[in-house]
Amino acid sequence: MRRSLRLLIIIRVFFCVLFFIFLNRFAAPYIMKDFISDVVIEELAEEISNEYNFSNNGDQLVQINDQTPNMVGLKRLTKCSSNLNINDLICEKITNPNNEWKKIEKSANPFTTQPIEITNIKVEDKNIIAVRKSHHNHFNYLAIEPEFEVRNIIGFIGTIRNHITWFEAPLLLILVLGIGYYFSSYVIWLIKDVQKLVSNTDAANLDVENNSKAHFKELETFIQVFESLKVRLKSSFDQTSRFSSNASHELKKPLTILRGHAEQGLKAATDGSREQLHFAIIAEQVDQLIGITDRLLLLAKADANTLDLNLTKINLSQLFEQIIESAQFARPDLSITQEIQENIYCDFDDFLLRQLLQNLFANSMKYASLNGRVHFQLKELSSSIRLEIQNTAINIPNDLDGKAFDRFYRGKEIGSQSIEGSGLGLSLCKEIAKAHKATVIINTDQPGVVKAILNINTKYLTT
Repeated sequence: MRRSLRLLIIIRVFFCVLFFIFLNRFAAPYIMKDFISDVVIEELAEEISNEYNFSNNGDQLVQINDQTPNMVGLKRLTKCSSNLNINDLICEKITNPNNEWKKIEKSANPFTTQPIEITNIKVEDKNIIAVRKSHHNHFNYLAIEPEFEVRNIIGFIGTIRNHITWFEAPLLLILVLGIGYYFSSYVIWLIKDVQKLVSNTDAANLDVENNSKAHFKELETFIQVFESLKVRLKSSFDQTSRFSSNASHELKKPLTILRGHAEQGLKAATDGSREQLHFAIIAEQVDQLIGITDRLLLLAKADANTLDLNLTKINLSQLFEQIIESAQFARPDLSITQEIQENIYCDFDDFLLRQLLQNLFANSMKYASLNGRVHFQLKELSSSIRLEIQNTAINIPNDLDGKAFDRFYRGKEIGSQSIEGSGLGLSLCKEIAKAHKATVIINTDQPGVVKAILNINTKYLTT
């Protein structure tokens, strides 16, 4: 089973998004740590700028503030003042005159007139950040344990993030699928655009320069390689066509001379003699060679797109019936049935149409099983004319549907008798049909039956 490109792209987009989410979850605490530390310091400076925090009595200045109304939610905020004698280890460390204080250049509160200073101290193996601000003739202090506050804030943010992630998981899944579908559709559109460029190229338009431009510079190389390939293919087709055409012309003249001598030998030889038999065999083989050269010439013209069409209005029903009349003479053992709709006309080259029908007819006669059945059908449908010849057969090759129109292909397994032929008849039928905007197929879906079907589009018919 072949893989789906669209599904592959959607799955890869999904796993890329999933990987990004997990990477973000593990990396976020490390990325956010410095940022949150700066925010904590800013909030600490904001708190000390609020005079109301230091309007309480002295015994209330040292406290654990669990409900601090600030942006990041500081949990452990210690307050001290240098004009009070507070028996607290942190306050003793903060108010020590030996501490080195640095001025905070940019205050969080633009209305603060007194400078705010900051320092780092260590209390019982804990790193403490403290800020102070001059108030009248003394200093007010605020201190926090930054690691605890950062962990607390990151944990709080993580809880919110987890809640949002689970709540939005279905929407995220739909978004990922939508993005994957969009990108896969765009990639497939590019592939189909290239496919259209390639599929519209055949032997008839290899010399036509493609004006399509690549949508992206990465595809320009492919367009250039494809155009170069068309030039090489055109050269090969031209050489093959010229060789087939020249060979056919060169062979036809000596073959015609040979047939003339064979006919003279037939007339000069005694009736029923060995010599007359030999001349008859030579004449038959020469006729077969002439037929092969004629087919090769027509195929060469078809390959070169130079097949001249002399379109005339033909009564297809009448022509088909004339061909069917010879069926009983070709194979008396066969059961012949027909279903011919009268007065069906089409625009076709008379000579080529006869070639096409004769080849289809000859194949059905040659490959029909002994004492088998052949059915001829012609009818006009709503948008096409359908001509069908079906015959019973044995030992039908499995690859007949796909290879029947290959040049020199012979279905040798069909039947038990030795069947003569060049393997060019159906190839010629395909090229004649193609030149008239028609299609011809071989169908073996029904067991033991081979169907040759010619479809002519009615939009190409004369009104």
